[in-house]
Amino acid sequence: MTATTERGAPDTGVVPTTRHGRHLTAIGLGAWVALVVVGRVWGLRVVRDAPEPLYVDAVPFYGVWKLRVSPALIIAAIVAAACVAVLPWAARRLGWVALCAAVMISAVGLSLALGAVEPPPDTWQNIHGDYGRYVPFVEEQGLGGFLRDYTERQQHYPTHLSAHPPGMTVLLWAEDRLGLGGTAGEVGLAMLGVAAAAAAVLVALREVAGEARARAAAAFVVVAPAAVWHTNADVVFGGIALSGLALVVLATGRAGRSSKGWALAGGALLGAAMLFSHGLALMAVAVVPVVVARRRWGVAAWAGAGAVAALALPFAWGYSWLAGLLATKDVYDDNLARVRPYGYFVVGNLVAFAVAVGPATAVALARLRHRGTWLLVGGGLAAVALADLSGLSLAETERIWQPFMPLVLVAGGVLALESGRRGRGWLALQAATTIALVAFLRSPW
Repeated sequence: MTATTERGAPDTGVVPTTRHGRHLTAIGLGAWVALVVVGRVWGLRVVRDAPEPLYVDAVPFYGVWKLRVSPALIIAAIVAAACVAVLPWAARRLGWVALCAAVMISAVGLSLALGAVEPPPDTWQNIHGDYGRYVPFVEEQGLGGFLRDYTERQQHYPTHLSAHPPGMTVLLWAEDRLGLGGTAGEVGLAMLGVAAAAAAVLVALREVAGEARARAAAAFVVVAPAAVWHTNADVVFGGIALSGLALVVLATGRAGRSSKGWALAGGALLGAAMLFSHGLALMAVAVVPVVVARRRWGVAAWAGAGAVAALALPFAWGYSWLAGLLATKDVYDDNLARVRPYGYFVVGNLVAFAVAVGPATAVALARLRHRGTWLLVGGGLAAVALADLSGLSLAETERIWQPFMPLVLVAGGVLALESGRRGRGWLALQAATTIALVAFLRSPW
């Protein structure tokens, strides 16, 4: 049977024959298992022989391996099972807007349930510990002084401030001034990021691959091991960046003022995301396949203008994003890059990413043939590859690469389309991997 897009065009993703499908499944699943095993065994040796602590006691992950069975774990398993049961039904029956709302609510619910498995208050204090407790720096210097002197003081700031632009600290300061600060406000920001990322990537997929493909992918965007690490600041960054990407993708399918407006707004959000994490400059790489495939060079220009405008705004107070990037690299080279070997972590990073997107995604990547879907998935994988090779992500990629994961997770939709109701089996495998991971891995993220 041939699927069609919402515009009525034939779907070029041909369903493989049964035998061919089994071969591709074996390749995808086998590659995933082999990568995880090699990464773990090699990592144990690297950690053992390291002259200094690498701070990856659960190599390749940050954290420690320790089983924790609690009522919270049972609740998380029930929530994950409910998502497996309900989301495929919702994808078939609900209207588009209602489905996006259901996906956002489910993503937040699962993230909170998984976060609650960690001993309180560890998980809920993560954003505060990394960024929130440094809001007084802004209070003491004033916003202008904080931005003006940020790069100069960067090497003396705590880890997360020295490795990032000032965006997150400024956002938390603004939230605090509005009376929305504290743990609830910080966790709320993370959940807004989770919800925004899930909806944005489905909107983008609908634009380039059709509504049928977006509906099929909806459950796979929510139910994935990546949700284990959804209580940290990187999901906030991802929500902003993916919202920007979605607007730019929408712009490629429109003309005139509408196209320019969407592109400008999307570019501004992408630029704003870069003020939270330097690595999100790579989100531009994820947009390139769509722009090139649709030959919308004007969209790229307007999006670039929006990004430049967003990056120029803090320059009015004396903060230069480029100078901050160079300062960050100096800090990184003097610290983590000195103790964590590039040769191992260029592989270990990918192991962490592979586990986060889950085994079903590996199978989906092997079986995916749909060109439109590959525009997003391929862009996400290209961004991850460049981040990996750059050497600026040495471990902790289960957290750092959160913004790129939804772009790859949408590949899972092919399993639902090719397997019909059996797609729930792949979704259940994702849920089981997620629950096993949160049961055995103790992580602050």
